[in-house]
Amino acid sequence: MKVLTVASGKGGTGKSTLSALLARLASDELRVALADADVEASNLPIALQVDKVACDEFNGGVRAVIDADACTGCALCEPVCRFDAITPKGSAYAVDGASCEGCTRCFHVCPAGAITLRRQHAGEVCTGVSSVGPMAFGQLRPAHDLSGRLVTEVRSRAVALGAQNGAELLIIDGPPGTGCPAIASLTGADLVLAVTEPTRSGAHDLGRLEELVRRFGLPLAVVLNKADLSKSGAREVRELCEAREMPLLAEVPFDPALVTALELLAKGEVPQAHGFGTGGMRIIREIWRQLSATLGLAQQASESR
Repeated sequence: MKVLTVASGKGGTGKSTLSALLARLASDELRVALADADVEASNLPIALQVDKVACDEFNGGVRAVIDADACTGCALCEPVCRFDAITPKGSAYAVDGASCEGCTRCFHVCPAGAITLRRQHAGEVCTGVSSVGPMAFGQLRPAHDLSGRLVTEVRSRAVALGAQNGAELLIIDGPPGTGCPAIASLTGADLVLAVTEPTRSGAHDLGRLEELVRRFGLPLAVVLNKADLSKSGAREVRELCEAREMPLLAEVPFDPALVTALELLAKGEVPQAHGFGTGGMRIIREIWRQLSATLGLAQQASESR
């Protein structure tokens, strides 16, 4: 099973839209599995109409809790907390859960055994059936960390779903940025497709993403989305791609028909059946053709037919 990760250095580039449309095109030729690795704002399940959803609890880090009845007020815990999460409360001490980072130092110094460590419910990891194939996605609760670990779990579920369904391609809709969640979505990909926009910030963040991808030794291709909205911005992205030897796979114009296509996908309908012959759709079909050839999927599709 080949793995294609669609990534972006920043949000708002159109990454999820492109992921959904590419998944739709790919599913016409191959068995596809999907993963939405943006666990803080999963939109692919909406775009591809996921149902039969089943979710499991995702446990995050621990937080310290002080039993006021058992606390002797010895104050040994307060100075060892580097996060100022422990403060006096009456004759005892209490932990501010929002400030506690789960370092466990207070737990080890408490002579009365009044401090316990509780595992936090940090979110959910979910699986379902989309209009183009099985999908895994996650939902991180507000104010919780470990998003990278949740992305790793989402990806593992997606790989398992793909294996169960004989998928030939796993498409990962990665999170924006270059932090832990992005790293977890990129690792081991057969190809990273970076989606950027014609702005200075788009070019800057594409450069940061390229550094990350190169560090892992992964092949990279670039799509410049909404390319016609800024001539100077588009030129800056092209120059960056040329300077860093990043293949610029395609430039997609701003096309309202792509939004309509996405709306149809969300309803379970097939955009191709509604006469979408616009420039944007033609280019996305060409992007899929090139990706399929690069990943060696064109041969598999031909043999399967």
